[in-house]
Amino acid sequence: MADHEHQHAGAKTYFTQHKEDEEMLRTRETRLGEPQMTGDRWWPHESWKWTDLYQEGAKLTSYERWLAERELARREERKTMPAIIRGNEVVFEDTRAPGVRVGYITSPHMGQGAPTHTVEIWHLKPGARTLKIRDYESVVHVLYGKKGHSTIYGEPYEWETHDSLHVPEGAWFQHFNDSDEGAYLMIGRDGPLMEQVYTMAVIYKGDSFSDLPDDFKPQHPFTKELVPVDYVEGIKWMSEMQMSHHHGRQTLEAESRSHRKLMKGSEAVIQRSEHKGDWKVGLVDRFVGFNNRVMSMYVHQLPPSCHTETHKHGWATVFVLSGAGYSIVDGERYDWSAGDMINVPSGAWHQHFNTSPNVYSQHLLISPQAFRNSTHLTTGSVEESVEALPELAGDGTTPTGRWWEGGA
Repeated sequence: MADHEHQHAGAKTYFTQHKEDEEMLRTRETRLGEPQMTGDRWWPHESWKWTDLYQEGAKLTSYERWLAERELARREERKTMPAIIRGNEVVFEDTRAPGVRVGYITSPHMGQGAPTHTVEIWHLKPGARTLKIRDYESVVHVLYGKKGHSTIYGEPYEWETHDSLHVPEGAWFQHFNDSDEGAYLMIGRDGPLMEQVYTMAVIYKGDSFSDLPDDFKPQHPFTKELVPVDYVEGIKWMSEMQMSHHHGRQTLEAESRSHRKLMKGSEAVIQRSEHKGDWKVGLVDRFVGFNNRVMSMYVHQLPPSCHTETHKHGWATVFVLSGAGYSIVDGERYDWSAGDMINVPSGAWHQHFNTSPNVYSQHLLISPQAFRNSTHLTTGSVEESVEALPELAGDGTTPTGRWWEGGA
C-alpha cells in the first residue's frame, strides 16, 4: 500500500483522538509538559474546538463557523499528505546564486508542508556562495561540508560537517563553501509562519501634515479635558508608546547580536530524552545559548534495537541522518533509512523504532519549538467551563442601528 494510502487510513481517527486524550489526561497523573486540565471540555487547538461545536450543531458566530470550515478543508488536505519523504526523490533546482541549488523537503507549495516552517537542502558547489540577504529566522545544519563559513551580522563563523548555525530574523547573512568539494546544508525557515503574520515595514511618505503649535492642547477622548502634551525625547511628533517600541526593537537586536550563532559538532552534549527510550542533543536552543525565537533544532538518537514511547506534539520535520527503522504514525507503519524525512503532523500519535541490533540511528529534528515555548502558556490547548447561563427576560432590548452611541 502506498504511503499516502496509509496516511489516509490513519487520518480517519486522527481528528477524534483528542476526546480519548482528554479522558486519559484526566484519569492519570499528569506528565511534565502536558496540559493541565482545569475546565470541563478540552481541545488541543482552538480550531478543533470550533470544528467539534460546528459538527455538534452549536450556535456559532460567522467567524467561528469560518474557522471550523477552514479546519475541515485542512483535514481533507491532511489525508493525502505523505508521512515519509524519500531522500532519493528530492529534486534540486537552480537558484539565483551561481552554483547554489535547493531541494525542498517540506514546503506548502508541495502539498506536504507544515503551516509554520519549511525544510530545504542547499547544495553549494566548490567556491559557491549564497546571496547576501536578510530575512526571516533560520536554523542550519551542515550535513556535509569539508570547509566553509557563514557571515551573520558581518561576523564570520567557520563550519564543517555536523556543525549547526542560527540566523536571527533581520540579520544580514551569507553562506560560503570554501572547499574543493560540494557542501550540503539543511535549512529550516519560518517563512510560512511569517507569511501568515504578514507584518509590513513602517514607511512615512514625507508629504504635508498639520503641524500644530507646540503649546496646542488636544482633547482627552474620554474626559474631554484639554491637556498639555510635551515632546518625547526631543521629538515633537512622537508618543512614549511608539518610542518604547523603538527601544524594544533596539534591545531585541542587541540581544540577537550578542547570543551564540554556531554550535560545533564536537560541542554537542547528549542527554536523556523526555520521550523515553531515546537520547537528545540540543543544537539550536536557548538552553545552549542561542537567541532563537521561532525555530529550534535537535538530534534524537535511538540506540540499537530501541524505540521511543508513543507521543504527540506540534508540527515537526525529522531527517534521518543515519540508521534504518520505522515509525508508527497514527497507527500506520512507515519504514525509513538514512536520507529520508519523517513528516510528523501536529497532534499525530507517533513512535520511532530502530530495527538494527548494532547500529545507532540519528534523527535531526526541526520545529518551531522556540515559538511554542515563548508564546503558549497552555502549550496551545484551549478549554471551556460548562456553565448553565440563565435565560434573560424578553424585554426586547437589542443592538440599535447606532450601536456605537450605547443605549439599548
